[in-house]
Amino acid sequence: MNIQEAKTEIKRTLKAYTAADDDGILSIPVTQQRPILLIGPPGIGKTAVMAQIAREESVGLVSYTMTHHTRQSAIGLPTLKEKTYRGRTYTVTEYTMSEIVASVYDCMETTGCSVGILFIDEINCVSETLAPVMLQLLQNKTFGSHRIPEGWLIVAAGNPPEYNKSVRDFDIVTLDRVRRIDVEADLTVWKQYARENRIHPCILAFLNLYPDSFYLIRTNGEEPSFVTARGWEDLSRILTAYEQNRDPVSEEMMSQYLQEEDIARNFALFYQLFRHYAADFAAERYFSSGNRERMSKADPTEAIAVAAMLFSRIAADVRAYRLKEHTDRRAAELSALFFRQIKGTAESEENACQMLESFLVKQRQAGRIKEENGLLSLEEKILEYRAMKALDRLLSQARASSCSSPKQLEAFLGRASAQKKEEQRRSSLKISDFIFHSYKLLEASSHSLALTYFTADLSGNPDCAAFLADHPCREFLDHCQDLLLFKKEEQLRQLLD
Repeated sequence: MNIQEAKTEIKRTLKAYTAADDDGILSIPVTQQRPILLIGPPGIGKTAVMAQIAREESVGLVSYTMTHHTRQSAIGLPTLKEKTYRGRTYTVTEYTMSEIVASVYDCMETTGCSVGILFIDEINCVSETLAPVMLQLLQNKTFGSHRIPEGWLIVAAGNPPEYNKSVRDFDIVTLDRVRRIDVEADLTVWKQYARENRIHPCILAFLNLYPDSFYLIRTNGEEPSFVTARGWEDLSRILTAYEQNRDPVSEEMMSQYLQEEDIARNFALFYQLFRHYAADFAAERYFSSGNRERMSKADPTEAIAVAAMLFSRIAADVRAYRLKEHTDRRAAELSALFFRQIKGTAESEENACQMLESFLVKQRQAGRIKEENGLLSLEEKILEYRAMKALDRLLSQARASSCSSPKQLEAFLGRASAQKKEEQRRSSLKISDFIFHSYKLLEASSHSLALTYFTADLSGNPDCAAFLADHPCREFLDHCQDLLLFKKEEQLRQLLD
């Protein structure tokens, strides 16, 4: 199955293992709750999907890569104790609590989550001294003499032997006590993930043209050559950073992420084409008559590169718009919470601006606790940071305007909110206009596939889809019908294959 299907199965398993009757008795006894063993090639998202599940299900997550640990960290350190048996005293060896089990309890204490996932990565690549410990975990759900707490699902992950020379095979006794799920790379699933996580549009466009370049591992030569989903995602991040810093991007740099010579070279050429069109169109104005004429003569690769370039611009603008929208909304929520908390406070007790400053300090402290325990996604951290900064700026302006009472401060923040809404309205009109003219430009091309991919990117990107739902575009809706037909044709081709 693909990683999305595996994710669904893990969620279902977690719910099944924690289901209980009115008396609190588990539907499936702990002794019959099998750990999940994910086996799949490297770089397809096994680790990333655990964090997604923890966030979406609001459960704890403790993650360990076992190749980085020793036997002592897994089962604890030995200590000597004196015990008396039948009148005679003996010195016996006991073990301190496993670092891993202790981490589970720490997570429960700090987050308040009694349910969670203990994720053990690279479980079949451990050393000889750790191998028995891993078998004990899978068979008995214990590290040494310490059991994993009830309510915690064990998920272990490993690579097939063809991808790692140090892989160890599990015996039948162990395999009979786990749920083995074999995971494979799937471009269709990854493209949806890529759109949701703002992978560079040039990468999506390239993989639309050359789907066989998505995932490849060759180990039959002197040096292994490979391209993985992780490689594409990491390349996307560095490309975006280089572009923001206006630094040049070389083929050599790309080959450090795409470690297969032909794929790295082909993508480098496609990226140059993408950047070339972006520079030309920006200089000549995107929707000039000259650019429409160029589109009418463009070959399919060029047309798709232009579509990716236009989507890149739209996605960036919509992303900024949505982030501003969410920031303003979060700042408004915090303001409302603040005024509810001080409701009834005598105005003479304390200056309203001072009270707001104290409130923001407490909110930051609460945010740090969540972040330290992995309860905030990157998006949530960015949003909280921006909302706090926005309120800091408004607080400074309120002080400069001599807003001392709660009523004065509330009125000031209300005026600022109305001004921001008007700014957002003007921004939305500009973006809608750009989307409309993008469709008109792409319609000048004789290659309908560029329009199909452009529409797919817009509908698959969460920010763009939400924007278009709030600000409908007739051209987008019309081409969505073509996209549905295209998807049905693709499904039919896959079925025939």
